[in-house]
Amino acid sequence: MKLRIAKRKMLSKWTWIVLNLVIYASASLKTDAIKAFIELTEFEYEDACSNTAEAEWAFVNTPSNETLLTWEKNLISYAAFKNVQKHEVVDNVSKDDTNDPVLQYKYDIVAKAGDALLTDKDYETLVHFTGTVELLKLSKSGGGVLSNYTRGDVEHSLSRNQNVENKHSLWTAWHQELNPLVTNFSTVLLLTHKAIEANGAKDSMEYWELLSGYNNGYSKIIYEWEKISNLHKKLVKFVSTNLSHKYKIAINETVPAYLLGSLQGNDWTTISVDAVPYPDITYNIKKNLWKKKLIGKSLYKAASAMSLKIFNQVPQADFWDKSHFNQQCPSKLINFCEEGIMRVSTCFEPTISNFLSAHKNIGKIVFNQMSAETIAVLNTANRYSALEEAVSELFGILATSPAWLKYIHVMDESTDSDQDSIVTLMITALSTLPRLAYYISADMWRINAIETNITNPVDLISSWWKYRQEYEGIISNGTEVPTFLSDEYITSNKPYLSKITGIILAFQFYEHLMETTEIRYDSILEKRIKADFIKMIQQRGDPNWMRSVDKFLDLVEISSDSLISFFSPLEDFIDELEGNYNYDTVANGETELEELEKKILSEVNKPITTTVAPITTNFIIAKESTDRQKSAINITLVNKQKGEGGDVRTIVSTNKSLESESSIHVPVKKLDSPSVLNLQASTTVPFDESLDINLNTEQEKKPRIDTSKAVWAVGAVLLAIIIICAVAIFGRQRCRKTPKNRRYV
Repeated sequence: MKLRIAKRKMLSKWTWIVLNLVIYASASLKTDAIKAFIELTEFEYEDACSNTAEAEWAFVNTPSNETLLTWEKNLISYAAFKNVQKHEVVDNVSKDDTNDPVLQYKYDIVAKAGDALLTDKDYETLVHFTGTVELLKLSKSGGGVLSNYTRGDVEHSLSRNQNVENKHSLWTAWHQELNPLVTNFSTVLLLTHKAIEANGAKDSMEYWELLSGYNNGYSKIIYEWEKISNLHKKLVKFVSTNLSHKYKIAINETVPAYLLGSLQGNDWTTISVDAVPYPDITYNIKKNLWKKKLIGKSLYKAASAMSLKIFNQVPQADFWDKSHFNQQCPSKLINFCEEGIMRVSTCFEPTISNFLSAHKNIGKIVFNQMSAETIAVLNTANRYSALEEAVSELFGILATSPAWLKYIHVMDESTDSDQDSIVTLMITALSTLPRLAYYISADMWRINAIETNITNPVDLISSWWKYRQEYEGIISNGTEVPTFLSDEYITSNKPYLSKITGIILAFQFYEHLMETTEIRYDSILEKRIKADFIKMIQQRGDPNWMRSVDKFLDLVEISSDSLISFFSPLEDFIDELEGNYNYDTVANGETELEELEKKILSEVNKPITTTVAPITTNFIIAKESTDRQKSAINITLVNKQKGEGGDVRTIVSTNKSLESESSIHVPVKKLDSPSVLNLQASTTVPFDESLDINLNTEQEKKPRIDTSKAVWAVGAVLLAIIIICAVAIFGRQRCRKTPKNRRYV
């Protein structure tokens, strides 16, 4: 009896163990099946994403009605694909079937794919509006004060023109050409309500936080901004005082947007000579960028020298072979969704703004290359990464350090170190703080408009300038124009939260790497990059940027303390100068720079008949001699006078061969006039007329849901269970045949 009871106990014990093993194995197999299912989804995403990127690349470099239509069709087809993937995942996979946080995160990315979940009609409206505005921005203006001006022409004039009235008239005219689209924009902006519902969010804040991977992000960012705002106000006051002296006009601690040297007015480096103490140092930096011929591709090769020293990484050959360095600015960096492949379309001009942009773009490129094996394409397609933005901004911060500027011989070695520090700090401040304020004002303005259903164009424009004055210290000076229509993020309903977070996080990264927030004079190239920072970029299979930052750098929260500490010497400098600063300028600086530009362009584009020996120094600035031997390009500089000091340079080629990417030729393209719009600024374009376009193609139609992945995944689970059962049965039979004295040995 006792033996029978003991056998029953042993049987029940082994039955329990076997049952648990089967349950564990089943759960593990189910997780593996879900993982395989998601991986198949990622592979399909790569192909669809790559096709859309190619269409966008064609439009950016050869903008026309035809390339725009192709891009729109690809975007619509891509959105239809995302909807199919969402239904496949939701119908065949349960998020609760796995405890793996990475799989749960990827599940959410597929199931909550953003604006792509809008209805076909609503999504077509969104992408057509965005594309229409982009085509207008890349086209030549019609007439009047902007006759035959490109955006680049206007930006160039705003940065060089010394006449206030001319600046104001150019800036106003450019933005008024987009004014008829404000009515359409109000409709497009309110599509966010439908996107919120489709993605299961409660409001616009939660929705954009979802897309940025930052829970409660806006409340945290506003809290940090309150700590930064005092520094920003001091910068605005300092700049406004200098501009007041320069133009001899009254400015009351707010800056007229048209005096900031660009159409958007969120990057103030264009006015660095006017706004920075010791202007001769800043002027020499601008001059040396030309003298060192850091033009187009050479500028990006200089920036890649930094990534080589820091991360032992440079952009892949595909980037150099297929990027375009003689197009328009601002630069456009496009991710092709496979193996970290990216390309840039940019202009040749070596301004301080383009210098920083090149370094930040290289930062994004190497980030994507280093994380290509671990970052899901789902992140690239459906989310905005603050980690990517932070690495990019870190490159911008390092690019303006005295150590780097002297290393590439853009800053003179003989200058005073204290003055160097203040100048480079001010340039960094002019690059980061106005953009930070702009990004916050843009998101806060849109959130308010969405939540309160502002649809009246007059109210939209008025509230826009109210928010810009509150956060940025910028005013329209009586001419309220819709400058927000020049912003691709705003016209396409993209949030700026990841960029806001990225700027603040970049200064935390700087402190972590340099072990201080003091601006560095010792060479950053001699410091060994920390292994934990590399691991964070690679992310080791976890696409959630917040978890990676916490895990590898122990940064639990995004904090502005590092940023404030970094700029503290500049803040002290401004405080000490309160009321005692005498505005200074560089005599004949602009004229000298114009002459230098003409001279360098002539030298760079001169046909070469001799072979140039390869450069073998550590710091490589490619002269692109072989490319220039293939195509001799004649450059003609044409100055268009627009009132006092209003010269706008256009570069015209007499040679049709533009294959050489190293050329400094900027082709003057005859763009197709947008057929879907009436561009008269004085008229209102009805919504249906301006956005109605026939996109009824096979690509537009939603494909039927393919259940092959679901069948494969379920089949994999069933097959694995059968194998386990077979092994268990076979093992039991073998165990019975084994002699008793060996069975448990």
